[in-house]
Amino acid sequence: MKSIFSSYEQAVILGSASTINRLDLSGFSNDMVISVGNFFEHPEIKLINPKIHIFAASHPPITNEVLIEWWRRCDKVLPKDVPLLVEKRDKDVADEVFKEREVYLYSYGGEIPVDFTKPILSPWSVTIVALQLAIYCRIPVTGIFGVNHDWQCIKPYTHFYSHDRPSLEYYLDKAGIEIAYEKQKQPFPKERLYKEYELYQQYEKLKTEAEQEGLNIFNYDPFSDFDVFEKNPQTQLIK
Repeated sequence: MKSIFSSYEQAVILGSASTINRLDLSGFSNDMVISVGNFFEHPEIKLINPKIHIFAASHPPITNEVLIEWWRRCDKVLPKDVPLLVEKRDKDVADEVFKEREVYLYSYGGEIPVDFTKPILSPWSVTIVALQLAIYCRIPVTGIFGVNHDWQCIKPYTHFYSHDRPSLEYYLDKAGIEIAYEKQKQPFPKERLYKEYELYQQYEKLKTEAEQEGLNIFNYDPFSDFDVFEKNPQTQLIK
């Protein structure tokens, strides 16, 4: 993958926070656009046309049946020339669903420094995988949109897409599987706070590695409060 992507001067990582709906993200055709998770549901996904789409490893409460249905939806709407990066435990499902698409594998269980020829840092968020890929490919500048983890503790569980339409949340609900995040009753559930802390520690690790390599990472999203990386809001993209 390094030989494919290392010529890019900028990587743009696209998450699924609700702020995505307020931005025009169609102008990055010359950049290494990395989409993750449910981003393929974006109504302008063909125009945005990512250079690669990343899935984190499947995990409870995602069942094999839900994963297959979700990925079949991805294969239907994501442009066919967009390759996928999939964790190796999901290889069998990827082989079944993505028969006509290029699929790269990676694995959890590694540490810093990032090296995709070996296991990488096991992520608390798929964005961690995307950042590791940008660092591994030595992209000089990486900008992040649609990443804001505050919902985990203090805000409702929402995205730029509706959970009542095709999405991971939709297929889980269809299978009768409850999403714990949506059912949170306490405003500050301590188990989420602990996981939030570990997630931010991972971001800090990657920030340090990027700086040591002379690489810059920014939060480009003008509506995101995510503050691990320096904010460089791209206000010209506001609709």
